[in-house]
Amino acid sequence: MSLASHSAFDSENPHPLILLLASFFSACLIGVLVGLFTISFVQLVTEAEVWRVAGRLGLESLSFSLFSYQTGLLSTGMIVLILTRRIFSIQRWHGPADVIHAAHTDISLLSVKTGVATLLSVFISVFAGGSVGIYGPLVHVGGFLARLFHSLFRTTILSQDMLLGCGVAAAISAGFNAPIAGMIFAHEVVLRHFSMRALAPIAIASISSFSISSWLFEEVRWLRLDIEVPSILSLSSGLLISGLFFGLVAVFIMRLQISSSKWAANSGLSDWKLGGIAVFICSLVGFFVPEVLGLGPTTIQEMLNLQFGIATLFIFLVSKLIVTAASTCFGFSLGIFSPCLFMGAAAGGVSAYALGLLGIPASVPIFMVCGMAALSGAVTGAPIAIMVIVIEMTTSYDLAVATMISVGTCSLITFSFGGHSLFDQQLEMRKVNINAGRVVLRLLEMKVDSLAKTDFITIQISSSAKAAARLLAANKTSEGYCVKEDGSLLGKISLQDLVAKENLESLDTIVEINPTFLQAGSSVESAREVAANFIGEALPVLEGDTRKLLGIVSEADIFTAVLKTQKDVNSLEKT
Repeated sequence: MSLASHSAFDSENPHPLILLLASFFSACLIGVLVGLFTISFVQLVTEAEVWRVAGRLGLESLSFSLFSYQTGLLSTGMIVLILTRRIFSIQRWHGPADVIHAAHTDISLLSVKTGVATLLSVFISVFAGGSVGIYGPLVHVGGFLARLFHSLFRTTILSQDMLLGCGVAAAISAGFNAPIAGMIFAHEVVLRHFSMRALAPIAIASISSFSISSWLFEEVRWLRLDIEVPSILSLSSGLLISGLFFGLVAVFIMRLQISSSKWAANSGLSDWKLGGIAVFICSLVGFFVPEVLGLGPTTIQEMLNLQFGIATLFIFLVSKLIVTAASTCFGFSLGIFSPCLFMGAAAGGVSAYALGLLGIPASVPIFMVCGMAALSGAVTGAPIAIMVIVIEMTTSYDLAVATMISVGTCSLITFSFGGHSLFDQQLEMRKVNINAGRVVLRLLEMKVDSLAKTDFITIQISSSAKAAARLLAANKTSEGYCVKEDGSLLGKISLQDLVAKENLESLDTIVEINPTFLQAGSSVESAREVAANFIGEALPVLEGDTRKLLGIVSEADIFTAVLKTQKDVNSLEKT
């Protein structure tokens, strides 16, 4: 072998140092691109919110005009959103749940079409006044841009897990000005495993995104928290009690979201009718409580500044809960994170005032921050990342410890009574059990047709037992198949039966008319379940109702595919 074959610049077998530098460069590039895009998009959407609120404030003295203004914006926005879905030929808006699904199965699930449509839906929804969020869709955008990077450069330097992790971490890092939280969020919510190989690229992408956004933009946070925290010991009992309350609110949020989505899917109503329901609910509630429409960062800041009493905060909480379910489930864009921050602040204020009435020590702004962290962490399934966001946004370790009590209690209640995160439950509605693990998900995606072999032995039903036995023996197999002229399966013949009935002149009496079979198009996971209770050499693969014999799959084929998938997943998650 020549010396050149060992060169560090060998394109087929590059030197490990070259691979390392290339992966770092790719992660840095993804971080910069996603960071620039994220901040630009956040500022654009924030401006849309400012325009809408400015128009509302200019009409507050005229009630009818205000109602007409809000209804007109919501109606126009819904019409544009429905037309956008038709133009892009998509059935629904995409969000973090789709990124999680892609990370566990195939990155190609994130397409350019859905990515562009998602961006448009967020801007239109916020400008119209829908109660949606921008950070959930940004997670999808981060994953979509990483997918676009993969498509453009056709690189295999970073695995799809690393690519999606880099994109998501960069989006969260730039959006919240929190690079550590971005890296944790990518592992905690999207990848669901810790990999030493993926850690460095994801960290680099997160830091690159944070650096470029901080360098080019003076302020990237829409919410500033500067709260003095008293002794945690004096607040601990109140934080624990409030955590229980936050857990109940989080459970209610998720159940209302899921039940509303199921109702919309099973109602049989058209997009126009569902959109009309969303517009009606948001217009009606928004007329009385306009603060709950849109993103609501100004109202959150006002809540933290103690400008509202317990009654108003409770109205905010209930109203935001209603308009968020109507917006995200009936036609406006997705995004639950920002609404959770709003509802968390309101719930925290309600609990703090209520505890104060009972004589239990409580600090309203601190409990509001704890409520924001608890609800957003429990609903999105990112309690650790949310606590880190609090640290990075406030630089207050004491406040992070305070949120830990409420976040932990809230997450426990939510998991016990509400199940997994909202994203996981959205996937379950689509028959994707993300908690089953990557092995099962990949086997569900893998079709049994890919394992089918066509070298099976066909035997005429009119053949004698001796002739059929000789044919099977000559081909070193113990099973044969009788098929009709149209290729459909008539039955299955075993060598054991042929030997036992060797004097038969026809196979009519010993053919197995209804053998255990696999349906074409079914998954390898379902084939594994069938094979677990099967005794024999192979399973025929039949096409639909025609019962056409397409091939056969042995138990060895199935379990070889299972073992290979387990090995691939283990290599991905443990290295």
